[in-house]
Amino acid sequence: MVIPPDADHSAWVAISVVGEPPRVRAAWIRPDGGIAARVGCPPGIPSPVRPAVASIVDVDADGVAERVVLGRVTPGLRAVRVLIAQPESITLEVGPENIIAARLPRDIAVVAIDPLGPSGDAVGRLERTGMADLHSIAGRLEGHLGSSHGMAAGFGAGDTVADLATAEMEAGYSARLPTAVPNALTLATVRVEPEAAYPFAPPSIAIAWSGDDDARVLIRQCPGPLAVPELPDGRGREVDIAGVPGVLRGRGRGMAFVVWEQGGRAFGLQARGLDDIDDVALAVARSIPHLA
Repeated sequence: MVIPPDADHSAWVAISVVGEPPRVRAAWIRPDGGIAARVGCPPGIPSPVRPAVASIVDVDADGVAERVVLGRVTPGLRAVRVLIAQPESITLEVGPENIIAARLPRDIAVVAIDPLGPSGDAVGRLERTGMADLHSIAGRLEGHLGSSHGMAAGFGAGDTVADLATAEMEAGYSARLPTAVPNALTLATVRVEPEAAYPFAPPSIAIAWSGDDDARVLIRQCPGPLAVPELPDGRGREVDIAGVPGVLRGRGRGMAFVVWEQGGRAFGLQARGLDDIDDVALAVARSIPHLA
């Protein structure tokens, strides 16, 4: 899709979706056909429980100076409402490939994005903390990820509760527990973690087992997929977790991380302070009972 020039902006903005997991990218095209700037947003997959992913992009390069919101929503939605720090809001129609894109006032903060259902009511919310901030200045791209991106996507700050039963009551679902936690570890804490980026999404349950010498296994789980699934790269390798793909990071350096999705639920496991740390992390992950 494209954002055409207007009275204050001479460039066209051409927007598309590429890659797996998908990312939104944009190019600013000057009237003479030259490319003033290109920006690729962090990858992200919206879902019914987390219905939007987005980035706020500032461009100041080669005669182009503007600010845009770029993102995607889950299929089936037709519009979003961008809440800004003034009484009015900005309503955008969803474009091809479920893209949301529009110019924004440069001096007004974005507060949140509400995807809108067929009735015009909000069906979720992406808070500002979950949006990436990107700045393209004279050919240099800077910025930072929002809390809805990367390995932490789907999890957030929360509260420690008295026991697992309390956590399950507050979260509204039953936790899936491993059967292969090392015998040297004992149950230490249980937390319910609302997401800062998606305040209306189902909360995560985080369970930690601990032992001597700072040994620990921590498992987080939440309904729905992660906004940004992990992919194998130079720091992590694909592993099999009871028949589904996962990604293991750490490689024996004192800590191991495993991320995977199964049966409509996302899992993140962290292990530290144990011998054969990668093998232990995989054994614990594989021992969690899965549902179809």
